Amino acid sequence: MTESCSVLTDEELIRLMCQRDDELAFAELYKRHARLLIHTAIRKTGIKTTAEDLVQEVFFKFWMGRHKLDIEKNPQAYLQGMLKNNIITHYYREQKKQLLSLEEADVPQHDDTREHLEYNLLSEFYEQSLQKLPEKCRTVFVLSRKGYSMKEIADSQDISEKTVEAHISKALRILRIEMKDYIVLAFMGTFFL
Repeated sequence: MTESCSVLTDEELIRLMCQRDDELAFAELYKRHARLLIHTAIRKTGIKTTAEDLVQEVFFKFWMGRHKLDIEKNPQAYLQGMLKNNIITHYYREQKKQLLSLEEADVPQHDDTREHLEYNLLSEFYEQSLQKLPEKCRTVFVLSRKGYSMKEIADSQDISEKTVEAHISKALRILRIEMKDYIVLAFMGTFFL
């Protein structure tokens, strides 16, 4: 290009950009209009980086669509219109993200707090139920749950292995009856949550 871009009008720069794919003409248009567009976008979005991204997108579309441009008004107004559309699209995207976030909040993916509370409640019910067992039965049952064999429990309690087996069976039967209320509550809690 023989003429300096800085002395040409916007209309002449657009003609060079559209007809000759003149990158220098495009760069001059960017230099003339980007700052005002960024300022406008910052006022609308409140975030400088978002504003800069939106303006970059405007100029990208402007360059990519240069062969189809039909600018009847001044280039500044045309670019402002493109920016307005980008800002509106940006707000729709942000609004959609917020709606998705609210929906995700209603259905927790993994609720450690609830699981922790349920575990504590189960432990409490279990301990209360254990306390309802006769002392010898409870001792034998607790030892069995700690991994001791029937023979080891029988030797430590000075009872037969058959008696150990009877105590464990009795403990399981009582615990099943005692814990049934918790199981119903837990099931209802997970069903209604």
